[in-house]
Amino acid sequence: MGANMSTWMHMFWKYRAQIEWKFYPKCFVLTMMILFYTPLIWWERLRWGKKIKETEVRAPVFILGHQRSGTTYLHYLLGKDPQLGFLSVKESFMPWLYLSFEKMLQRMLGNRMPDKRPMDNLRLSVDMPTEPEYSIGNMTWSSMLPGYYFPKLFYWSFRQFVMFDDAEAKKEWQKALKYFMQKLTIRHGGKQLIIKAPENLSRVEAILEVFPDAKFIHIYRDPYRVYFSTERLYTITLPMVALQHWPQEVVNEGVLKSYKDMFLKYFESRKQIPEGNLVELKYEDFIGNEMDLLREAYQKLGLEFEVAEPHIRSEVRSYEGYKTNKYEYDSEKMAQIYAAWEPVFKELGYEK
Repeated sequence: MGANMSTWMHMFWKYRAQIEWKFYPKCFVLTMMILFYTPLIWWERLRWGKKIKETEVRAPVFILGHQRSGTTYLHYLLGKDPQLGFLSVKESFMPWLYLSFEKMLQRMLGNRMPDKRPMDNLRLSVDMPTEPEYSIGNMTWSSMLPGYYFPKLFYWSFRQFVMFDDAEAKKEWQKALKYFMQKLTIRHGGKQLIIKAPENLSRVEAILEVFPDAKFIHIYRDPYRVYFSTERLYTITLPMVALQHWPQEVVNEGVLKSYKDMFLKYFESRKQIPEGNLVELKYEDFIGNEMDLLREAYQKLGLEFEVAEPHIRSEVRSYEGYKTNKYEYDSEKMAQIYAAWEPVFKELGYEK
């Protein structure tokens, strides 16, 4: 939901052999919905198209980190900075419409959202920050969405659309990213943007080609914790969006492979980030020391912390008493994880 017709038809036609018959009614409903709001997309393009293309994007800040590494918490904190703009949940659902039809989207989604995220019980509302992978996936065929809709293609999609083994996919994604960021800049009155997408850990080079002055905050976490939490994440979320059934081992293997690929590419591409435009945070150090470490991060990145401080401090206090999920670590599985991710363990400074 939220795609334009050309993006949806491309997705449907290219992956039609992957769609199980049980899910065809869902595809039919989606097609009818998209047809219904297509005139609204045409209107927004007509009204805003020229201004979007002429908009300058101010040195965006990208939060980097693998799924379940603390990126959402960090995003929630920085989203309270009144100097920064972010993608909200309601905007992410309808990326083609939110400039002209914000009030309509608020009415549509406001009473239908759960108040907590299903994977970790963090707060959720239509006005809170969220990540753009589904939004950009509703604007182009080049995103990680095929891997989520068709989990049997999880690792293949990761290689094509996140690692960019497909050079044409990289160009298409960069084009969509620029348009997406220009439009979001208009939405926030020209503010500097804070963007969080776990997939972008592999896309630093591609981002710098579009936004050479981009700034980055990378947060990382104990790899064992990340694996078991990511496994739980996909167990909960993929059944909500998938258009096929799949063996769980397919996704688990994809996580093992993609994590290593993602970090090794990041370790190389971070060398291209200009001096002073990268901050790296260890999750275990960050929790409990948020204000001190964010003050240092703001200073290094050339951002104004004094304005942001009271807003971020209030948000930090609101999470006092929050408890993370507990996991049973299987020793055999831990050995498998370490064997697959050993170079990352060592580079990040975690022990076996």
